[in-house]
Amino acid sequence: MRPLHPVLLLLCFGMPMLLSGQACCSGGTPLSGSLGLDQQYGGSWSLGLLYDYNTQTYLVSGSESLTDNPRRRTTHAVLARLGYAINDKWSITGLFSTVRQDEVTDRLSGGKSTIRAEGIGEAVLFGQYSLLNTLKYTVLIGGGMEIPFGSTLEQDEKTGLPLHPDLQPGRGAWSFLAGARALAYGGLRPTTTWSLQLTYRYARPADRYEGLQTYEFGNELRVLAGVADRFDLQALFIDPSLSVLYRYTQEDLVNGIASPNTGGHWWHLRPSVQWVFSPRFQIATFVEVPLFWNLEGTQLTTSLRGRLSVQYVLGAGAN
Repeated sequence: MRPLHPVLLLLCFGMPMLLSGQACCSGGTPLSGSLGLDQQYGGSWSLGLLYDYNTQTYLVSGSESLTDNPRRRTTHAVLARLGYAINDKWSITGLFSTVRQDEVTDRLSGGKSTIRAEGIGEAVLFGQYSLLNTLKYTVLIGGGMEIPFGSTLEQDEKTGLPLHPDLQPGRGAWSFLAGARALAYGGLRPTTTWSLQLTYRYARPADRYEGLQTYEFGNELRVLAGVADRFDLQALFIDPSLSVLYRYTQEDLVNGIASPNTGGHWWHLRPSVQWVFSPRFQIATFVEVPLFWNLEGTQLTTSLRGRLSVQYVLGAGAN
């Protein structure tokens, strides 16, 4: 990227709160929700490819959806996940991402303006431990870090101004992740599975605008609870499920000060289905729609999200 002109640096430094007021908290690369936390068996490798689509057309103030919304954003993320089970207890997962975001704004004078930001996103290294694995219950815990691979220096091609941090492909700072997942089997039918997954991301600040500003994304808690079942269709297993996602993020910090229009509470409904062709190969998809929000200030937020994922397992533990 070209170095910023001193006047632009002064502008970015002098008005950090104005710039941060443009933020929306539902876009970007969905790293925390892509960790997996599945039981793996010693000697097996798991290879996964995920495509995540997120469209944001709702402008929300607190818990109210506003009708006059001049902005729309679409996020396309592709993630590659590689996991290795050291033994039946310990496994490690790497997650790598690319992201593209398109934001369209209606001009007051008529017409539209479009901003596009794309590039390599952050990576994740995550270790997992199987605390319990019986015929009735499975409990998994894990921890890791988000590695700042993505760029934070992208600029608007028309104006040369730096893009807001939530439009950049990367966050620019190391973050720490913790997760846990519990599964219980049976109840409605012998093939019913009840699940509860918690993920927490502890964010760290990153320098912006050549060191004149620090920006820290809010810490994030995700709770996903649901029920799934399995149906046998000749040589194919189909696993439909229904889950509720609760997501909470704290406000972002600009130079240590809480940024307006960031942070809040989200509740989403997630129906999904998984096709299991063999113990080695499966395809899954879900759609996610908002149920309720309670957000800080006024924010552009998710109206629809979807994902398609493919996973292949190889090695002795895959059988």
